[in-house]
Amino acid sequence: MSRNLPLSSAAIAAAAVRIADADGLDAVSMRRVSAEFGVSAMALYRHVADRSALLLLMAEAATQDYALLPARGMGWQETLVHLADAQWRAFSAHPWLLRVVLTPRRLVNMATPAEVELVLSRLSSAGLSEEQGFDCLLGISAAVIGTASITAAAHFGAPGPSGPAGPEEAASNLRWSEDAVTQHPQAARFQARGISYPGSRRSLDFFVASFIAGVEENLNKAPGDPNTPGFMEGRK
Repeated sequence: MSRNLPLSSAAIAAAAVRIADADGLDAVSMRRVSAEFGVSAMALYRHVADRSALLLLMAEAATQDYALLPARGMGWQETLVHLADAQWRAFSAHPWLLRVVLTPRRLVNMATPAEVELVLSRLSSAGLSEEQGFDCLLGISAAVIGTASITAAAHFGAPGPSGPAGPEEAASNLRWSEDAVTQHPQAARFQARGISYPGSRRSLDFFVASFIAGVEENLNKAPGDPNTPGFMEGRK
């Protein structure tokens, strides 16, 4: 409880994060948060404009322990690894954060302008064009968000109401019945493997390492090399 704490936007966001961590994002309301302080919901509006503003404050509070800003002296490869690691740890600690980030135009709120600028500057210094730097930043972030979303859904269920399986879901289950996978041993082993946070993190690390290796390979090719993929066109 936060009854002895003075009201402030930071205190309100911290209380909302605790509620979301315990009971999910749908449990967060101005009324529920105000009860943590023993005040009326109206008292919160002097510090937070509305629930949408509160969600953004929660995202900032939830990520402050997972600095996206890479340390000085890191190369661009280490910078991308650091970016993926920081985002993964934030989403693993606060799965509800995915719902905030996946709302239109909120992805940038995971990082400050200084953090984004530093990452892009290091990619530019490596020889990537600005557009290619954008692709790297988005590609790594998309890989983390996608992996974290699948893993969270496997453990906590997909967002939205649940109910009896519909025709599409039932058909999908039939397609992966025991009889259906008998002749496909690798697919069966993949299905049996399941989805876990350690396994997903291993898959993410493999992807990030492979992604970086691919960028390195193309940076090391001479301009005009006919084997250079199209995404490197225009590099000077």
